[in-house]
Amino acid sequence: MSGPSMRRSAAVEKVIEGMLTAETAARYPNRTHFIDAENPDQAILTSRALFAGDPAAVIYPDGREVLFTPERASGVAGMLLLLAVLWMKLRERSTGELVQLPPRTRVEVRDGAGLPHAA
Repeated sequence: MSGPSMRRSAAVEKVIEGMLTAETAARYPNRTHFIDAENPDQAILTSRALFAGDPAAVIYPDGREVLFTPERASGVAGMLLLLAVLWMKLRERSTGELVQLPPRTRVEVRDGAGLPHAA
């Protein structure tokens, strides 16, 4: 049950917003994984999604987000990415991990309105 101390994560709020507004939903590719930046397993969750070929959006409490979009791989490259996922699962650690990116992953940093941040 939800009480006054229960708050939804920023990632859950973004999913709900996407279900309610077409404009928000259009900002994300199909199969996007929404991951809360405050989740201690954020890096491994993001890496798993990317190596499985799915986009991942890391959502911060202030509304900023980082959208990672991997290039689709097929054939031998796809099989190698699946092996990489298996390897990551075998050596998984939940502390101090960095997000591991497949080759040719697009990274976008956006503000709370979905506008890109200047580099």
